[in-house]
Amino acid sequence: MPNQKILIVDDDRTTALVMQLYLENYGFGIAAIATTGNEAIEKAKSLKPDLVLMDIQLGTGLDGIDAAEIIINRLNIPVVYVTAHADEDTLERAKMTNPAGFINKPLRETDLLTTIEFALGKTRTHDSATNDKRYQSMDEVLKKIYKLTPAEARVVVKLIENPGLEATANALGISVSTVRTHLKRVYRKTQTNRQFALLHKILTGPASQLMKRRNE
Repeated sequence: MPNQKILIVDDDRTTALVMQLYLENYGFGIAAIATTGNEAIEKAKSLKPDLVLMDIQLGTGLDGIDAAEIIINRLNIPVVYVTAHADEDTLERAKMTNPAGFINKPLRETDLLTTIEFALGKTRTHDSATNDKRYQSMDEVLKKIYKLTPAEARVVVKLIENPGLEATANALGISVSTVRTHLKRVYRKTQTNRQFALLHKILTGPASQLMKRRNE
């Protein structure tokens, strides 16, 4: 199992938690989660992660590219950019910093893992059957802990993989209104009231801990 520590930099807490879940389930350690460029630099200096996942478009202060340039050149830590709909000039500017790779949003687990392993010089050791088994375990854990129906559990799993109602609906081949209907029931059963609260509870609560134990 990999044992490298990764610093996640993203001002979208839900996206950061999704990345954390994916990586921890594959054995990577999470050094920390930073939400600004300045915080990323400070955490990279103090924690010395093996890799930084850097969102290009951060909300305030230094953008991801400026922060990455400092981390790459001064700290000699590789950076993989995470980006959504960046314009061509921004991408060219990012390429000038000599990153270890790029990952597009919405996140796909396979792309995330492959890019990170390439950046760290590792060979992929998990196949699609392993992925399917792991997500089947998540499905089972959700049904066991929160008493979700199979349909409700599938919606939650896909919401983790594809944050956002429309992306989840497209992944499942159902309507957005159907996703909303399932989520209303899920909110009630999990005692949450919105997507962020739900994902935070799933990704950091007993379901996540139980799934990690199953995958050890």
